[in-house]
Order: sequence, then structure tokens, then C-alpha cells
Amino acid sequence: MRDFEGRNYINGEWKATAQMYTKINPATGKAQGAFPFSGASEVSKAVLSARKAFKTWKRVSRFTRSDYLNKVAQIIERDKKKLATIISLETGKNYNESVAEVNEALHMAQFAFGSGRYSHGEAVSSEIAEKDAYMLRKPKGVIAIVTPFNFPLAIGMFWNAAPALVEGNTIVIKPSEDAPMSTQAAVEIYAEAGIPRGVINLVHGDGSAGDFLVRGDCDHICFTGSADVGQHIRKVAAESWHKTTSCELGSKSACVIFDDVEIELAVEAAVASAFKLSGQRCVSSGRMIVQRGVYDEFCKRFAEEASKLKTGNPFKSILGTSGCPDGMVWEKLVPDESVYYGPIINEQGFAKIRAFNKQVVDSAETEVLLGPTYTGEKGSYYSTPMVYKTEWRGHEAPYLRNEVFGPHVAIIPFDSVEDAIRIYNDTEYGLAVGILTNDFRKARIMRDECDAGMIYWNGGSIAAESHLAFGGVKKSGNGFPSAARTYRAVTHEISWTVNHADRLTFPQGMK
Repeated sequence: MRDFEGRNYINGEWKATAQMYTKINPATGKAQGAFPFSGASEVSKAVLSARKAFKTWKRVSRFTRSDYLNKVAQIIERDKKKLATIISLETGKNYNESVAEVNEALHMAQFAFGSGRYSHGEAVSSEIAEKDAYMLRKPKGVIAIVTPFNFPLAIGMFWNAAPALVEGNTIVIKPSEDAPMSTQAAVEIYAEAGIPRGVINLVHGDGSAGDFLVRGDCDHICFTGSADVGQHIRKVAAESWHKTTSCELGSKSACVIFDDVEIELAVEAAVASAFKLSGQRCVSSGRMIVQRGVYDEFCKRFAEEASKLKTGNPFKSILGTSGCPDGMVWEKLVPDESVYYGPIINEQGFAKIRAFNKQVVDSAETEVLLGPTYTGEKGSYYSTPMVYKTEWRGHEAPYLRNEVFGPHVAIIPFDSVEDAIRIYNDTEYGLAVGILTNDFRKARIMRDECDAGMIYWNGGSIAAESHLAFGGVKKSGNGFPSAARTYRAVTHEISWTVNHADRLTFPQGMK
């Protein structure tokens, strides 16, 4: 076994830096490898490399650009176990969830490959009979991508990068310092597929490297992370005349459960929505909004199921004390299928969860159904579920309106459809909602009135698919969703008209 060797990838070359940081396995607290602390110089070189490559890459046939994604998809299929193992090692994610994330990346690569063969615009009618009119897309240029830890493979290098590349853009990506291995593995795959020098560039580092990147000579910024950082990035972009942003930010997502639904379905959807990835998905449901007719039964059964969940290391055995094994020993890592969710990603996230949990315990307005226990040593942090009952109290309770990003769930009663809508919308966020009811009319009203970018009927709040848009409203996004709809964010839409007449005729009757 060897520790993972972190390197930047600039203009087709792998490079280290003088300063490196140690990546910790959150399940064990042991070192996994060293990664560059990229400064302004490294970031500038990466952006310059992307800028130079853009001049030629945008002129490559769209068919040819998309063909690279076909090669990438084949490599992902070949290395699926290896990639899933890396994800679990660096995030602590349940191995089955990591396999699902690899599949998300694969599906996006396949989608991007196919997109090179469908319409690149649309033909529209012209007011002038002798004119043809079209809407076309042009690449914006250099795309800066700043990625989160929770989906380190799928989001940055595939949901964001794959569509950007097919459309003729070049990229510079800065992965989360908590999950750099997956992104580097993805860049290695693109390099193996033959992507030309400078088209893809990778810079590791902390938030300062990300700030250098978004302030640099890029044309569009794809960011997934906290609302506060997203707002900062939007302000930075606003200082430039040409920079645009697409931001997928935090949430206070929920499942809304009506009293006509099968209780087994409701509990199953709620548990998955709340506790997959330790509640560290941006769409995790920290609120269960439950109609009073089934409230007591739901509370009892949800708490029972939550109490059965096992948290721990996603692997039964790790070879040695650290790191990421080379390709010869992947099969020797044995997933622990009994583990439902793993550790909290870092000390800061752990402290935040404990602080919100304490507020709940200290409140006279809550009834704790399942209190958390905390385990782990320095570098590895675990929390069992926090589940509690409470009436909706809006601004009085920060833990009800703010994102906790952990296994922390409030169960809130409601009376009517209007009441459910009011409670769901009473936050600054609007990412996802699962609506559980057998009544189509209720579902439709909720769909139209809930402030959410993703709405699931008779499902939980976690059901992303690569060919659909992924994003939110209000504080959860800025109107440019990722996944399939990244195409719109990374291109300029232009009009193209062709006059076939011998004379010039103006629209609107102008002479």
C-alpha cells in the first residue's frame, strides 16, 4: 500500500508544490496522502493554460469533443470498484452510495457523449419570409469549477466539466481539500482518454486557492457548497463585466407526509432522505413535515428505524494504517455492508452538528425521541441520529431553519395543505422536497406552491438523475442548475439570421 500522491495538473503535466497538506481518512483519523497547497502562481498558470487551450479546443468538431467522453465512460466502467473505493476512503461514504456516485459520473459521461450528436441549437421562424433564423450556443471560455466533498467525483468532473468540455470550453477545477483524491482520479481518466494539453487543469488547495481561481481570468464559475461562500463568489463575479456563475448551495429540504400515504413508504423515504451520507447531502431532509392524522405513528416508526442504523467505517478492513492502495490491491478492501452511514467529514462539521443538537436538548419546546451519541478520536468523528418532535416555530429556533448538515431531524406536525406549504417555505432555502400522498390534487398544489428546484412525488428528497436539472431557488441556487442543464450555464446563446433576398427588409415594418 502507498499513500495517495497529490499533484496539480497544469498544461498536461503533473506537478507538486513546495507546500503540501495531509489528507485524513475521516473514518480512521489516519493520513491518506499529501496534496498541494496551491498559491496564486499555480492557479494563474492553470488558468493561463486553459485560456491558451481554449483557442484551439473550441474549433475542434463537437463530434470529436464528445467522443472523448465516450472513452472516459469506458474507463469509468473499467475502474468502477477502484473509484468507489477512493470515494469511500476519502469521504467515509457507505460503499453502496459510492458505487451509486460512480454510476452518476458514468451516466453523465454517457449523456455528454450522446449530446454531441443532437441539435446544437434550434431553427425559429423569422418575421421576414426571405430570412432564416436560428438560436445557437457558443462556449464561454475558461470554466472555473469549485467542488464539494460530498460528491467529489460526480459533481465537479462530470456534472459540471463534461458538458462544459463538449460545448468547447476548457476548465480549471479546485476540489474540496476534504476530498481531493476522487477529483484527481477523474483527471487521470480524462488524461488517459487523450484530452489535449491545457483543456483540463487541476489545482489542489484550501479556500484561498478557490478564491484565487474565481478572481482569476475565468469566464464562468461553477460552485457547489455553502450559501455564504456562494454569495461571496457571486459578488466577486459581479466585479467583472464578463464573469457569470452557477451556484448550487445549501438547503433545508424536507419530506412532507400526508395522512393518506402508506406509512411504510413514508418511513422508508424519510430515513433515506435524512440519513444517507450521514445527512451530509445538500438535499438531505432535516425536516419531516407530517400531517397530524399520522403524526404519532410516524414519529414512533421513524425513530425506531433510525435507532437501528449502524454508523461506522465503510470498510471491514483497511490495509495498513493509511492511504489509498494501488491498483493491485483494490479487491482486498472489504466493504462493511452493515454500515448505513459513515463519519462526519471533519471537526468543523462535527462541532456544528453538536452545537445544533445541544440547542434542541436545551429547548423546552422540543421532545427528543432519539438522542445522539458521539464517538471517534481526533480526525474521525461519528454521530448517531438526533430525532425530535416540535411544533413549527419559525424564527424562534435556528435549528429548524438553518442547514445542520448531519443526522439531525425535526418532525413537525401540520393540519392542511396550506399549512404544509407555509411551513416548508418558511426558510431562506429552496432546494428539494419529497411529497408523500396518494392524492394527485394535493401533490400538484404542493408542486406549484413550494419554493423548491426539485420536487419528488411519493419519493424522498434524494433522487438526482444526470439527465435532469439539479438546483434550487432562493438561497439554494441562482437559476443555473447543474447536471444536464449545465449546458445552458457554460454557453452564450446567440441568434443567427440569414437573408436570402436581393434586398434588405427590416422586421417590425421599419423602412
